[in-house]
Amino acid sequence: MASDASEPIKLYSGKAHAWAIKFSNDAETQLHNGDLDGAARNIAEALRRDPTYWPALYTRAKIFSREGKWDLALRDCNEIMRQASTFVPAALLRAQTNVKLGNYAVASKELDHVVAIEPIPQYYAMAFNQRAWFRATCPNPSFRKPQQAIEDAKKACSITQWREADSIDTLAVACAESGDFESAVRYVEKAMQAYDAAEMTKTLEQHLAMFKQQRRVTAR
Repeated sequence: MASDASEPIKLYSGKAHAWAIKFSNDAETQLHNGDLDGAARNIAEALRRDPTYWPALYTRAKIFSREGKWDLALRDCNEIMRQASTFVPAALLRAQTNVKLGNYAVASKELDHVVAIEPIPQYYAMAFNQRAWFRATCPNPSFRKPQQAIEDAKKACSITQWREADSIDTLAVACAESGDFESAVRYVEKAMQAYDAAEMTKTLEQHLAMFKQQRRVTAR
């Protein structure tokens, strides 16, 4: 139903919008540092100052995903995509959320779509990496496609010039799913040499131990 013509239209600009950006940025920093409670407080304040500031919704969706509140994360992702349909990170987070909710066909379709539109290189690599992980580890075996996962992971590694640990580790996981544990060990050891490997040291060490025991990685 259309709003009554006499109903005032709220515009969030100026100081309110500036404060929303400030609180949202603070929340991002806290989220990066693992302070979920602090991030949640700041993002709530950002959205109180400017409910139309959709980047704050993206931060809140990431907080919800860290907390395992997948229904709430999905709600925010849907709203972000309604307001900013070309924002690829939200589409990828929505795909991840749908995997967690067991909506595998929906997640697969979203990942295929993001890859198909060929976004900027950073997001293109993210899309290939996430689709590779999905194809290698989906809890529903009918969606697992290890050879295609290997191809996707190699594309992600190529786009990032084989410099990022996460993409190389995904390739290792895909190789393990295909039964090629020798390559899996080699790639995870390569991931350990990446410039950003320190951010996921524990995960890489766990994967290396699993591959040496010829064990596959279960979905995260």
